[in-house]
Amino acid sequence: MKKILGVAAVALMLGLVGWQVSVRLSEPEAVNSAGSGARAVPVVLKPVRTMDMQHMAEFTGTLEASARFTVAPKISGRLENLHVNIGDEVENGQLLAELDSHEYAQQVNQAEAALEVARATVIEAQSAMDVAERDLARSQDLRQKSAVSQSELDQALAEFESSRARLQVAQAQVRQQEAALEAARVRLAYTRIYARWDGDDQHRLVGQRFVDEGDMVDANAPIVSIVAVDELLAVINVIERDYPYLQPGQPATIIADAYSERTFNGTVARLAPILQEASRQARVEMLVPNEDRLLAPGMFVRARLRFAERKNAIAVPVAALARRDNTQGVFMADGNATTARFVPFAPGIIQDGWVQVLGNATDELENGQVVTLGKHLLEDGGAISLPKSDLSGAAS
Repeated sequence: MKKILGVAAVALMLGLVGWQVSVRLSEPEAVNSAGSGARAVPVVLKPVRTMDMQHMAEFTGTLEASARFTVAPKISGRLENLHVNIGDEVENGQLLAELDSHEYAQQVNQAEAALEVARATVIEAQSAMDVAERDLARSQDLRQKSAVSQSELDQALAEFESSRARLQVAQAQVRQQEAALEAARVRLAYTRIYARWDGDDQHRLVGQRFVDEGDMVDANAPIVSIVAVDELLAVINVIERDYPYLQPGQPATIIADAYSERTFNGTVARLAPILQEASRQARVEMLVPNEDRLLAPGMFVRARLRFAERKNAIAVPVAALARRDNTQGVFMADGNATTARFVPFAPGIIQDGWVQVLGNATDELENGQVVTLGKHLLEDGGAISLPKSDLSGAAS
C-alpha cells in the first residue's frame, strides 16, 4: 500500500511541474520598448557620472612618542630622592633624582687631602734641590781652587741630580692627585641626576618610573623614561603595492578610537628605504601635532592617505560592473534603452560606490546609462526592458 501511495505522490508532483511549464510556455514573450519580438531582459539603468574622485587608502597603526629616552645614573648607589613621578612635566636640565652622596663626598675629601700632601712634597723636594744646587756650586768653586777632590765634586753633582728628579716626581704626583680629585668630584656630581636632551622643546613628560626611593640602583640602570608628546608619530606598515604612492610631506588624516568623532592632521615624515622580507611591508612614520595632548603614545589609530586625485572623472556605479570572456566592463543602453552593449574598460579609482573609467571607453560611456540590475542575464547587444516608471522618465 505504501508503495502505491509513493508512486501516486511522484506522479502528482510531475503533473504539477508539467502544468507550470505549459503555463510558462503559453505566456506571451516580453517585448522591448521598440516592440520587436525578441525576449527583453528587465533591467534597471543608472546614468554615468562626471565627478571628482580621490583614491583614498586607510591603514591601521599605533602612536609613538616623537622622542623617548631613559634616564639612568652613571654610578651605582642608593636612590635617596626621586623628585618626579609618572605624568610629571619636566624641563630640559631639571634635577630628577639624587643618590646617596656620603661615600662619594668622602672620596672627594680624601682626594683633596692627598693633593695637599703631594703639594707639600713638592715644596720639600724644591727645598732639597735648592740646597743641593748651592752645594754643587760651592764644590765647583772649591775644586777650581783645588780645595776639594774630584770625587767630592762628583758626589755633589749626583746629589743635585737626585734632588731634581725627586722634585719632578713630586710634581707629577701633584698632577696625579689633581686628576684623582677631579674624578672624585665628577663621581660626586653624578649622584645628582638631571633630564637633558637636544631639541627645541623645553618641556617633556615622565612616561615611566622604574624604581622607588631607597632602592639600590646600578650604573646605567633606568630610573625613569622621558617622552616628547607635543608631537607624536603615527606608525603604519604598508605593503609593496601601496609603497610607491607615499612620499615625505604627504598629508594624512589620523583617527583615534578614543576620539572617533574627531580627526587629527598628520604628515608623512619618513619612509623606510627597505621592505621587511618576512612581511613585505615597510614602516612609515607620520608626524601628528599634539599641542593639546589629547593623544598619547600607544593609542590605536587609523590613518587615511590620499594616493591620487582625478578631476572630472567619468565614473560608473560599482553595481554595474560585469565580466564577459574574462574582460571587465559594463552594459550600456542605447539611446532608446532598447538594447544594451557590453563596453569593456580598465577600472581606476573606486569611491563611494563609483568606479572611474579609464582608457578609450571614457568618451563612449560619457553621458550614457549603464545596467545595474539584470546584467547577469545580458549578452552583448541583447534586448532590454525597463520598469514603467523608468520608461515614463525616458519618454519625458
